[in-house]
Amino acid sequence: MTAVAVGAGHRMRSHLAPRVSRLLIYTFLLAFVLYVLSPFLAILVNSVAEGWFGGRVLPAGLTLRWFDWAFNVTNLPKVMGNSFIIAGLTIAISLAIGLPTAWALGRRRVRARNMLLTLILLPKTVPPITFALGLSREFYAFDLVDTHLGVALAHTTLALPFVVLIMSATFEGLDERVLDAGRVCGGNWLRNLVHLVLPMAMPGLMAAVLFTFVTSFNEFTLTLVTYGPETLTLTVQTYLSIGDGFLEVASAISVVLLVPSVLLLILIQRQIRPENILGGVKGL
Repeated sequence: MTAVAVGAGHRMRSHLAPRVSRLLIYTFLLAFVLYVLSPFLAILVNSVAEGWFGGRVLPAGLTLRWFDWAFNVTNLPKVMGNSFIIAGLTIAISLAIGLPTAWALGRRRVRARNMLLTLILLPKTVPPITFALGLSREFYAFDLVDTHLGVALAHTTLALPFVVLIMSATFEGLDERVLDAGRVCGGNWLRNLVHLVLPMAMPGLMAAVLFTFVTSFNEFTLTLVTYGPETLTLTVQTYLSIGDGFLEVASAISVVLLVPSVLLLILIQRQIRPENILGGVKGL
């Protein structure tokens, strides 16, 4: 009887252990999800809340007037247009510089490869405010402050590493058999680029463009030291609204700021596979 009881106890523990493990895992995952989503939920509620201050659990009422203030008082359409214009310029500049660099790093033997990568990654490894202060001095000297091009150039220093790292891995993973077949069939470099390289590298290129857009659209520190009345962006306008004491208006602007980032995140998850970003097109 004792042996039977011990065996039953072992079987019960063996069945109970996986359930407890799953329960702990799901509990931690749920806590993490709530931790990540709670700030966004607070911003969303605050953007439509009325009389939500102090220790109140729920707002006294709901209103859309904070969005009305954001669009009319802060001239949100113009501010949003500035953000998109600067992001578009940042994409163009980053691709113009990053694609040839990534091709050289991914397809050629570059002697100073590590040094070049270090220089490209340097702006992302130092404190943003340190880099921004030095950059602002140069921009004032060249009269680039309060220009769309100037702010875009500042954003490029942070977006360029994404383009170089993603595209160098993508170019390195291109299938040599396809490229050799194109050359054997008489295709020149332009024809092979358009019909072979570009289609195979498209997943990585889309990822580079999306990450560049998100980096520019959400950048605050470099924008703060290079913007002016004509180049005010959504991130800086949110900061200014908080400084003026309009927390609800700042929350409304933050909701508008979140929309493109969330849409792009969904697009990345659905359209771009991680293995393609990292050169997984090799072997197709």
